[in-house]
Amino acid sequence: MVSMGLRGHRRAFAALSLGLLAVACAPASVDQDIFTLTWGKLGMGYESFVTDRNDCVQASLVIQESAAGRERAMPAVSASRFKSCMRARGWEAAAGGYSAPLGYDIRIVQ
Repeated sequence: MVSMGLRGHRRAFAALSLGLLAVACAPASVDQDIFTLTWGKLGMGYESFVTDRNDCVQASLVIQESAAGRERAMPAVSASRFKSCMRARGWEAAAGGYSAPLGYDIRIVQ
């Protein structure tokens, strides 16, 4: 059972994560908001969210090359594939839901 103190810290961490992601992702395309959204699924915990999110990121990766013909260092993700994957696993955008862990830098492509 999670204590009230831990629950409060989890919410504070989620709010901080969401804010940092919003700032880091601001100049991107319209679909960028899929990564700043918080996601919820009835009865599922944060660990399940992170696992499903990581699986969906991997499933929606798009290989892109720089102008020099090299693969770019930061992964690019198809927004539509990511959303479809998360929804197929039962996750929906939800106020107060879970957000990505800090340090996940992902570029969005259509």
